[in-house]
Amino acid sequence: MEKIIWVLMIGMSLFVSYIHLEPTLFSIVLFILFLFVSTVLFLRFDEDHWLDRVSPLVGIGVGALSLIAYIGLIVLSFNEIDQLGMWTVLVRLMLMYVGIYLFVVTTSSFLAGATRLKPSRFFRPVLIFSVFFYGAMLLIPLQPGL
Repeated sequence: MEKIIWVLMIGMSLFVSYIHLEPTLFSIVLFILFLFVSTVLFLRFDEDHWLDRVSPLVGIGVGALSLIAYIGLIVLSFNEIDQLGMWTVLVRLMLMYVGIYLFVVTTSSFLAGATRLKPSRFFRPVLIFSVFFYGAMLLIPLQPGL
């Protein structure tokens, strides 16, 4: 199932890169890709995770440093992302996947340290919480009058 969703995501992102879409339709496509990414992550977090075997402090440290590096990468390459041609949407898709994964892992490690439970116990609730609010943010351009 996960492989089928990856094929759909990559195919859809490459197809959308070849055609010019108006901003409203492009927001809907990004939202659909976001739902695909969230579904893949939901399926991925079902497995045994390496964070269950280490201290939550290690997860917080690795997650925080990874988020800093991720944000630095986005800031440094912000102008170049739009000039990648047909790879623009695919790069955005990968950045979305990595960003959501890092956020969920870091937040789950923090919650695991606070409650003394395994981080994998918090993966899905944190993912659902972040999907709801990030998805709502992606749909803001569809609001009339904005």
